[in-house]
Amino acid sequence: MTTQNPVERYDGGISTTAVGISAGPAGSKLAPANLAEVVKFAQLMSEGGVAIPGHLRGQAGACMAITIQAMEWEMSPFAVASKSYVVNDKIAYEAQLIAAVVNTRSGIKGRLRYRYEGEGDDLVCFCEGDIDGETLPYESPPKGTIHPQNSPLWKTDPRQQLGYYSARAWARRHTPEVLLGVYDREEAQNFHGPDQAKDVTPEKPKLNDRVNAQSNADAAAPREGFSAGFVAGQLNLDQSDQPAEEPSPSIPQGTVEESEAGDAPSTQAADEARGGDQGAHASGNTGTSGVPVQKQEVLKAKVPALTTDMTNEQKAALRAFAAAYYMGVSADERAGIKQDNFTALEKAGDVVLEASNKICRMIDGRAPEDAAAALGITLDELKAIK
Repeated sequence: MTTQNPVERYDGGISTTAVGISAGPAGSKLAPANLAEVVKFAQLMSEGGVAIPGHLRGQAGACMAITIQAMEWEMSPFAVASKSYVVNDKIAYEAQLIAAVVNTRSGIKGRLRYRYEGEGDDLVCFCEGDIDGETLPYESPPKGTIHPQNSPLWKTDPRQQLGYYSARAWARRHTPEVLLGVYDREEAQNFHGPDQAKDVTPEKPKLNDRVNAQSNADAAAPREGFSAGFVAGQLNLDQSDQPAEEPSPSIPQGTVEESEAGDAPSTQAADEARGGDQGAHASGNTGTSGVPVQKQEVLKAKVPALTTDMTNEQKAALRAFAAAYYMGVSADERAGIKQDNFTALEKAGDVVLEASNKICRMIDGRAPEDAAAALGITLDELKAIK
């Protein structure tokens, strides 16, 4: 098999005069007359084999980028190519090359000057250069605070590597146009371009946060519909008859049980614990909670029951949460109780979670009797739940 010369593969071929070369005191350099000559040179360069690094072989576009960069720096494209790398899908260059560019292309008089102080991680480099009669300084951070430090020179010759670092930083500060879009390998490793950008999109509020916000808004809004105060006024009851919001030790834990049918709780044990409040139902006297029996009956009749379609387990979960929430002595404490019980309520089902929000609004609105009635129990029975 005969291998064709890559020069002969391009339309019309490439002669030795296809790309101009100019000579000067500093040596020869490329002098293409137009973009077409640059393209042809980049195509030929991409076939350079061992003369170029592996990431440029067969990559005419990348070779063109290297060529244009070298022309701007008035350097050999092959020399620049040999100092190039691919880091994070971006072309990067050796620190040595960047220091050379700063010395030759930044417009300084003479070269950069370096001075060092300290040792080890405390080593600091002072770099300065003269432009238009003004001395422009730069002081590096201590060596131990610079990251990353992947070059072996950080260990074997830290002053040399810190000098490279300072030359680049000096140019970034005083002549940024010289290194516009140019990064060395260690810079590129920390480069946060579009592909490495950090997502700063605000997180979507979680369900429990939205529920809490809605509950707080509803509690602050004027309440409509049933009101315990309104009922008390219609019944000519003194507001002092309202029960004290504190736990009642008169009813033992576990005395409120569900009926076999699961429709409404049995209050027999609670009635016995209250010491004969059943008689009070007949006479219209005041029960142990301080709320007249007549008023309790009105509350149960007026407040829609939230537990009608719930299972016994769902009712128990909702009532346990309501009892804990009612016992909260401050808004912050109640908010914490709601947060702590959110997962259990959510697991119990949407109907329980929605009902819990309504119960919270009743309690926050200073209508705990409403909440108890909505649960199908009395306020004393709510207090007794542990």
